[in-house]
Amino acid sequence: MENSLINRKNGYLIILIAILTGTLYQLSPHVITDSVAKGAIEILFNTTVMFATLYILLKSEFLDWFKHFSFKWLIIGIPFLLVVGTLMSSIWAMISGGTTANSVNSVLTWNYVITHVPFMLLGEELLSIGVLYAAWKKLGWKFWQASLLCAVLFALWHLPSYDYNLLQCLVTIIPSRLVLNYLFKKSNSIWVTWIVHITFDVITFLPILLN
Repeated sequence: MENSLINRKNGYLIILIAILTGTLYQLSPHVITDSVAKGAIEILFNTTVMFATLYILLKSEFLDWFKHFSFKWLIIGIPFLLVVGTLMSSIWAMISGGTTANSVNSVLTWNYVITHVPFMLLGEELLSIGVLYAAWKKLGWKFWQASLLCAVLFALWHLPSYDYNLLQCLVTIIPSRLVLNYLFKKSNSIWVTWIVHITFDVITFLPILLN
């Protein structure tokens, strides 16, 4: 009984901290104007806060995510996410008559991709998988319920990047996050979801980077 109560407490705490962290990250550009500080927050904030939170509250369970890797699910995951992401973006474009561009497009360079994107996406994975794991393993939710909660939050965290186009974020981002969550379930590896996420984003950035 005591362990169950501790698990639930830690689960709720992880979800709360993740929500606050993701929200503060999105609000930071409106508060911090210094470009160096902005860059540091982009690279370090989500990753640092969530790594510390998950290590303190999950300890070996959290570290276990870094001990596993699956080439099988990496190879499956990359085309799977590309198909789902491209399909949902195309469907949304047909429904709405167009899409709102990601605000990061305005600063995209190869240097930015190398120095910022991997760290930013690791932060996103720690936020997302943290919520998923907390709801699924600590609160005892069914996987699909925990995955949906994670995906909805993930979409909402992207609102500022897409000019607060809520419907676009829900339609295009939730399915992609569900894919990444499934890959984590099958591999128990944050490396798999991180690499698949990076690969997907870089491929979608290519038309801008090669222009």
